[in-house]
Amino acid sequence: MISYANLGGLGAREGIPVVHTWEPPPPEPPWIIGEAPKGLGIFAATLILLPLFLFRQNRCSAAWWIWLPVVISIPAGMTIACFLPNNEWSLAQVVGAFIIGVAAMWLLMPYLESRYRIIAFFKALPVLAAFSLLASVPALPAAQNGWVDLRLYLVIVLALASLAATFGLTFGGFSVRHRFGRIRFLAWLAVWTALAWVVIASPFLIIGTVKGDSDWGPSLVAILWAAGSILALLMPLVLLSFFQPFYRACLFGFLKVPQSGPSAGAAVPLEMIEGDLSK
Repeated sequence: MISYANLGGLGAREGIPVVHTWEPPPPEPPWIIGEAPKGLGIFAATLILLPLFLFRQNRCSAAWWIWLPVVISIPAGMTIACFLPNNEWSLAQVVGAFIIGVAAMWLLMPYLESRYRIIAFFKALPVLAAFSLLASVPALPAAQNGWVDLRLYLVIVLALASLAATFGLTFGGFSVRHRFGRIRFLAWLAVWTALAWVVIASPFLIIGTVKGDSDWGPSLVAILWAAGSILALLMPLVLLSFFQPFYRACLFGFLKVPQSGPSAGAAVPLEMIEGDLSK
């Protein structure tokens, strides 16, 4: 509360004291910057997926089903990220950009396949990381001077998330290579994703333990939270691949696992799947 007694050129002891109560303006929602929604940058970034439909494998109407999980996952994931305690807008940016990167990897899966899973892993990892980083650029103009505010920790988070997701998918497929089941694959995907984060976090935990300032309890909770977040972001596209024939063939070809049939899960040779797609 501020009291103004010297108004209109009057003396310090002249005039009627005026009492004015000042309240700070309400904070802007985390997804608003100036007059335009910040989230528009992420939705504009989805345009980088359009050139991928020019590839021969994607020149069909079935490939456009990819937009269903994308348009659902981006607003849902970014909204949840915005309402997490003590978050920054950059966390929502990471979520949206990562979803676009995963969608790009799904569209390119026929070209990422390999006879050897380790080669498929090293082909898929840079694709996911590069498209995730590329998708984050339109949403990063600095509010004050218009320059691109590309923060190093944002790049690191996207790179580590890409590593964990690719690791989980590759080794999840390896674990069900003889007998595929949807629940079994999801369980192994969760296990390998969590193990990937354990490997990623291990150097930091070891350094913290040596320095004596590491608490293993919160660290393990953070690892489980990170693994659960990656699994949740992958889930819409994995579910699409379970029930949509075009993306089921793409995912199963990348994982090098037999495709389950329409009924009780009988295996279908990959040669038959490729023959159906070529017709």
